[in-house]
Amino acid sequence: MGTRDLEQEMESAPPEDAAPGDVAPEAAAGAAEPDAPAPDALGEAPETPGHVDEVGPPESGEDLGPAEELAALRDRHLRLAAEFDNFRRRTRGELGDAGERARAELAGKLLETMDDLQRVADTPLEGTTTEALHEGIGLVARKFAKVLSDNGVEPVNPVGERFDPNLHDALMMTPTDDPEQDELVSHVVLIGYRLGDRLLRPARVTVYRHEAEAS
Repeated sequence: MGTRDLEQEMESAPPEDAAPGDVAPEAAAGAAEPDAPAPDALGEAPETPGHVDEVGPPESGEDLGPAEELAALRDRHLRLAAEFDNFRRRTRGELGDAGERARAELAGKLLETMDDLQRVADTPLEGTTTEALHEGIGLVARKFAKVLSDNGVEPVNPVGERFDPNLHDALMMTPTDDPEQDELVSHVVLIGYRLGDRLLRPARVTVYRHEAEAS
């Protein structure tokens, strides 16, 4: 046996004064189960932490008295009212921004038509004719009507249609001998306009009126 093996055997041997049944404290601690609860003085094992029997009374926020519940409801109401007020302000701001953008877009298109009208107005009278001016104004009017139509504005031009007081404004009555023309629009003095279902301006018209001859 070598010197190194002898030293290892001497280190691992128990001390001479130790009794055969003695065990080192470290070995005894390692042999015991780590999770086994120690018995109490009466020999009963303590309850496991977290067991349902150890659930304490509810927290103060879970079991409210009438006054506390009323205060909580009042606080909730105030919070909801504040949130709704913020939502209303935000929605109003968004609608205002959308309206501003729509008006700006329409104004930009109308400015182009205004430029065309201004060019017609600046045309020298010496170098043009009445027919040319009439044609130029007609082009501007058609371009203006297209801008309105692209933005949902439609004309109300009810020639030959039945008079409708919801859309037409009768300026005068025109007598007629034909009973089938009674209450039909005979002439449009001023074209009306509407935007969707909203009437912007009623059409100013004259209406046929048939009167039966006295027998």
